[in-house]
Amino acid sequence: MKILKFGGSSLIHINNNILHVIKIIVKNAKIEKIGIVLSAPYKVTNNLILLVNSLNNKTLVSYYLIEVKIIFRKIIESILSNITNISFDTLFLVLDNEFNNLNGMIVKLIVSNSFKECDIVKIVSWGERLIVLIIDKVIKSYGFHVTIIDPTKKILANGSYLESIVDINTSMKNINNTIISDTDIVLMPGFIAGNKNYELVLLGRNSSDYSAIVLAICLKAKRCEIWKDVNGIYDKDPKFTSKAKLFRYIYYNELLDLIKPGIKVLHLNSIFLAKKFNIDCTIKNINDPNLPGTILLNSN
Repeated sequence: MKILKFGGSSLIHINNNILHVIKIIVKNAKIEKIGIVLSAPYKVTNNLILLVNSLNNKTLVSYYLIEVKIIFRKIIESILSNITNISFDTLFLVLDNEFNNLNGMIVKLIVSNSFKECDIVKIVSWGERLIVLIIDKVIKSYGFHVTIIDPTKKILANGSYLESIVDINTSMKNINNTIISDTDIVLMPGFIAGNKNYELVLLGRNSSDYSAIVLAICLKAKRCEIWKDVNGIYDKDPKFTSKAKLFRYIYYNELLDLIKPGIKVLHLNSIFLAKKFNIDCTIKNINDPNLPGTILLNSN
């Protein structure tokens, strides 16, 4: 089994990225059993954070809501323009229903004037949960069966609402108790988990990589592909220097030594878990899926 994780820059309409994601999912699902972890589309989480920081300003709240809805509308329009086996009503009904739910949460917070972290995290993580519902509909339109895993019920984490650490042993037991058909594609939002009271908690910013490794461990997958908008892992940021070296292979121990400001790699917790449970990861570029990427390996 293999886990595929798609980051926010993969899940946008620009450069047909969202269509690349769908193509990669369908191609892999025809070959082997897969699990998928999704981040919120690019800029969605940032806009939602700005929104919750502006709850005392209705004009700004409205502005950020519109920005988020525009992002999702463009994603859906891109899907509908290129995939004929799914209807307009199917996807826009999901969007409208979930936006009504989001708006209801926001109105409730504003009226109560009580901005608790347990409520805030539901808004901040809304993008992950909506993109899962959209991709679920798209995958099913190709004739595949899907099992959606709700991390608030299955992935136990300890800590604060804003940044918790996964209890991997309990999470493994929870997933093992979940009935998943051998023919099902497993689909899960990244970034979120649940505490002992089944309340939604966050795993920290940019933690969908972490979620993907957790799911790989829980489903006993040996491989995990992390799809981003870069060719792999470099020793320097390639956006700022032409001398950046792309690693074809790198061991987890070497990767930990590489981490420093300006070097975007993986969520630190994902590296520790992948190393401990011997998960081989490949970092691949959604814009050029035929490139080999960087393979992360455990030390001998």
